[in-house]
Amino acid sequence: MDLKTTVLMVMDMQGDFCDRDGVFARNGFDVAPIERIIPDIKRVMEACKAKRIPTVATKLTILTDLDGKAMGLGHLKDLRPFLAEAGFRMGTPAHDIIPQLPRPDYEARKWGYSAMYLTELEKIVRSLGARTLVFTGIATNGVVEGTARDAAARDFHVVTLSDCVTGYNQKLHEASLANLGNIGKVITSQEFLKEIGAA
Repeated sequence: MDLKTTVLMVMDMQGDFCDRDGVFARNGFDVAPIERIIPDIKRVMEACKAKRIPTVATKLTILTDLDGKAMGLGHLKDLRPFLAEAGFRMGTPAHDIIPQLPRPDYEARKWGYSAMYLTELEKIVRSLGARTLVFTGIATNGVVEGTARDAAARDFHVVTLSDCVTGYNQKLHEASLANLGNIGKVITSQEFLKEIGAA
């Protein structure tokens, strides 16, 4: 793995997804699986910063109209109807990356399952000279797989750290890991740290 062309992706590790008082937890989603991967993601982010591997975090963002009502929800309107009322609004603390993690070097807003679609993410990673994108974060069967597929279609090498991704549904998480193994490499965080000389 060429450290000069590698970028660490930190997908949607925001308060509204991860915290026990975030909008997902308030609507019945169990955040315990997310809490378990936070230390591993933190360790990988710290190692990448020490090795000068850029870290890019994505942030689900709900846009609002002039009256403060949600707009542009797209597929989320039916899948997560509670987002029409609350969550992921710019300027709110729970929109930010959780404070348990180091500050990412770059952030990109996103609107749905792919962080590549209609966002600035591709511009950021191409400007960084990225060839390999290493995925961490949530949810494996949502933005992780969705973005990884779009990245592979754009000729990026895709690596997923199996112990640094998870979802709210274990079966869907495992199915997506299998899918991710078909479009790139799936390795552990320890294997990645060894690869970059930080184990």
